[in-house]
Amino acid sequence: MSIARDKLRLVKSEPNAARQPSADQIKQIFAQRLFDFASPLYMVDRAGRITWSNLPYRQLGERLALRDGPASLLPLTDMLSRAEGSDRVIRRDIQIVLDGHQRILHAHHVPLTDRHGRHTGIAGLIEPLDNALELQAELARARERFDDIVRLTSDWVWETDTDLTITLISDRVTKVLGYLPQELLGRPLNELADGEAGRRALKQRCMALTPFRDHHLEVLTKSGDTRLFLLSGVPTFSHETGGHLGFRGTASDITELMRRELSLIQAKEAAEMANRAKSDFLANMSHELRTPLNSIIGFADLLNNQLLAPAGDPRAQEYAADIQTSAQHLLAMINDILDLSKIESGRLILNEEETSIEMLCEPALRMMQDRARAAGITLSTDFPTGLPLITVDHRLTRQILLNLLSNAVKFTPPAGSIVLRAYRAEGGDLVLEVEDTGIGIPEQDIDRVLEPFVQVESHHARRYGGTGLGLALCRRLAELHGGRLALVSTAGKGTKVGFHIPPERVR
Repeated sequence: MSIARDKLRLVKSEPNAARQPSADQIKQIFAQRLFDFASPLYMVDRAGRITWSNLPYRQLGERLALRDGPASLLPLTDMLSRAEGSDRVIRRDIQIVLDGHQRILHAHHVPLTDRHGRHTGIAGLIEPLDNALELQAELARARERFDDIVRLTSDWVWETDTDLTITLISDRVTKVLGYLPQELLGRPLNELADGEAGRRALKQRCMALTPFRDHHLEVLTKSGDTRLFLLSGVPTFSHETGGHLGFRGTASDITELMRRELSLIQAKEAAEMANRAKSDFLANMSHELRTPLNSIIGFADLLNNQLLAPAGDPRAQEYAADIQTSAQHLLAMINDILDLSKIESGRLILNEEETSIEMLCEPALRMMQDRARAAGITLSTDFPTGLPLITVDHRLTRQILLNLLSNAVKFTPPAGSIVLRAYRAEGGDLVLEVEDTGIGIPEQDIDRVLEPFVQVESHHARRYGGTGLGLALCRRLAELHGGRLALVSTAGKGTKVGFHIPPERVR
């Protein structure tokens, strides 16, 4: 404006000038006015000094409290060096704080030359501050930030209309459900639930029009698997009318977390069960070991003091037989404990030999025949002709048979029956099976009785005795041979236990 005033004063001071300015003067005044209403403009010489600027430039400098204006924030020396010998536009962005807000000014520069083509400096233009442009840039940055967060988060993001129809869903859903986002757009969100009850529950939760967190939802994936999610969401409303627009929220896949939690719970329960079983075992063992020891000590004391059986008395032979029976029973229990301990520690090694089924089973049958007869139980065999030879550890396999037959005799009432049979199974296994008509095992306890130190009921333990190691030891010995122990039982009807010898041990 100062230049325009000088021009007007110059016109008025000339004595012979007309009352109206000339055309050239009007052009100069109009050009200056255009400069004053244009974007901030300035010129810089080769030394980096501002040589000229327009009014918007100076006003912007005042707003920024910069004496030399916004150009003082630019690397002018570097820009002058780049402009020399070049006719390209040099662009720079300036970050400023204006009216308490972060802003970005876009500056454009061109080289200046004199009439001889020599480089004299640069001219700069700063794009005007446009709130709409700034808002658009901020929205673009916010959108980019949102897209990055959605892409990196483990949740999938969703939006629906008022009818719960999906209008937006993030790409993450493909990884967890197998569906492409476009396959789910237009489908009701609650229809993803696996089951009518889950669909109703989600719809009712949303229709309350209140924010919710961690709503459990089982979802059927594209491959048919069921996964568990925690849904969180909020209802959305119009800023202008306040009307309900729909819902938006996230979904977190907690399937693996729940599986790990369930696994930990099961491990904890198994540890607690094992601890209780060992406590029961120790309580039972105090009785089981004390009983034969008392017999041994008591009868030995009678024989030693000749109180009830003087020398030559026939009762002395009975006492000695009782001592021998009690000692053998005690030795068998201790052997079971030691064998199980060796198996658990991996120190029990098989001494394998080839043998026939008849030779393997005959000693066990002979040892159990008298006990079965005394209990009023029929013990029989069922061996088909032509059974092949097997390669096993004789002692350990006989121990399996003795434990199975001993259990059968113990838990079978008088007039019952026990059958030891051998046969080839469909998979090629050779099976040694003991079947009885005893008291049986409740279905819920079948898996438990195959664990060490477990007896089904405390009253059975008191009534029938035992350490609870028999079936567990048989199972471990069968597995040590590469085979398995199969148990089928019905409470009150009997039990069938089979030792499956794998095909590679059958000739």
